[in-house]
Amino acid sequence: MAKLLALSFCFCFLVLGASSISFRQQPEENACRFQRLNAQRPDNRIESEGGYIETWNPNNQEFECAGVALSRLVLRRNALRRPFYSNAPQEIFIQQGRGYFGLIFPGCPSTYEAPAQQGRRSQSQRPPRRLQGQDQSQQQQDSHQKVHRFNEGDLIAVPTGVAFWLYNDHDTDVVAVSLTDTNNNDNQLDQFPRRFNLAGNHEQEFLRYQQQSRQSRRRSLPYSPYSPQSQPRKEEREFSPRGQHSRRERAGQEEENEGGNIFSGFTPEFLAQAFQVDDRQIVQNLRGENESEEEGAIVTVRGGLRILSPDRKSRADEEEEYDEDEYEYDEEERQQDRRRGRGSRGRGNGIEETICTASVKKNIGRNRSPDIYNPQAGSLKTANDLNLLILRWLGLSAEYGNLYRNALFVPHYNTNAHSIIYALRGRAHVQVVDSNGNRVYDEELQEGHVLVVPQNFAVAGKSQSENFEYVAFKTDSRPSIANLAGENSLIDNLPEEVVANSYGLPREQARQLKNNNPFKFFVPPSQQSPRAVA
Repeated sequence: MAKLLALSFCFCFLVLGASSISFRQQPEENACRFQRLNAQRPDNRIESEGGYIETWNPNNQEFECAGVALSRLVLRRNALRRPFYSNAPQEIFIQQGRGYFGLIFPGCPSTYEAPAQQGRRSQSQRPPRRLQGQDQSQQQQDSHQKVHRFNEGDLIAVPTGVAFWLYNDHDTDVVAVSLTDTNNNDNQLDQFPRRFNLAGNHEQEFLRYQQQSRQSRRRSLPYSPYSPQSQPRKEEREFSPRGQHSRRERAGQEEENEGGNIFSGFTPEFLAQAFQVDDRQIVQNLRGENESEEEGAIVTVRGGLRILSPDRKSRADEEEEYDEDEYEYDEEERQQDRRRGRGSRGRGNGIEETICTASVKKNIGRNRSPDIYNPQAGSLKTANDLNLLILRWLGLSAEYGNLYRNALFVPHYNTNAHSIIYALRGRAHVQVVDSNGNRVYDEELQEGHVLVVPQNFAVAGKSQSENFEYVAFKTDSRPSIANLAGENSLIDNLPEEVVANSYGLPREQARQLKNNNPFKFFVPPSQQSPRAVA
């Protein structure tokens, strides 16, 4: 019996340990000690043929504390962001526009197939590949993994190492804000975000900051001819980043600031055999050798991209398109709740949703049913691992907020996550307070700026425009928010006696402090004349 009891305890510890797996590494010591927070704006722009990419400096202390990096992508009409994958998971919020995107999950099958003949569907599951010597008419038709439609307000989840591409088929520019979680345990490299491009020959988004960081570290280290830092590694002595020239041959040249794609470093012989092609131009283009400087990471598709995707009934239907992923997932989540038991935060058994068919987007923008709503104050919509299961794998979540003029969101903090607030539209007066009671931020947060609110730091904001819209990326798949004021807040749930004696107040004033605010999160503009507060 004793042995059985001991085994039961061991099993409980194993289950508890498995259900509390940490997704994130710890930041460096002192990275989260702030005397003052600063709203950040992008400080680098990389122009391309079909748009541009802007980046925030990941070396800023706020981003180092949160362990994240941010970039903003703008696609013009018929622009394609060429496929790439990253060393850390991403959340991408569509601030503006609509179009198509694709995620290429390694090992998953191609489920979209073009018809074998015009007007007819292919009868075979997958046509045979063309063998050497067969003519063009015998080639198989195109097949690929699923293509998704995106709209304004969509949140797209991109796991580590999964290739991603984006295309704009409308006249309105697409604006997409991307957060990369470099402190995630899936990232086994250093804390710098890396884009492994599958095509092109263009500048890496964050390479500039990586070079600056290396130079700064070299300057801070005392020089010694025997130190490992002063001795170039063997691979650095013998090969360039593309495996073509020695370091000595590159001496005197400007330091390379353009990154070739992942195929650029392989020799033509390797690639020709790997892809079974004997056309030299194919291999050269694959390696990015025939690129013009203007093309960059975003290219313009002449005549538009012809994409194999389910037909839409009409443009009007597309305008009113419901969120298919959300609907399917809600029904699936209800089935999971019945299997696991309501209220359980189990990590799932891996059967509920396979990675090849996972839902990867959820709309949290305007004109959707919000999770929190006050017609005089604003609304809030959240995406977490309860309504977008793949976020459990990424260890991330996000929320979209819309705050009306002079309305306030109450002081609150995130118990288990950093919050990275990106101002989409409008402006708000935001205050942030640290563990010592110091106001480390007390300024206006403007459109296009980013504010990092570290875990457990308290934040409150008041809209200064007709609408202040923001998206807050969270570094946990199910962040927990603790309100400090309003109904069901920490103060509201304290006994009156505790409130009265903690703050030195009479019982009547303690009761007012607890009960005067009937709102949970959004507080409408005050109808009373402003009073001076001592």
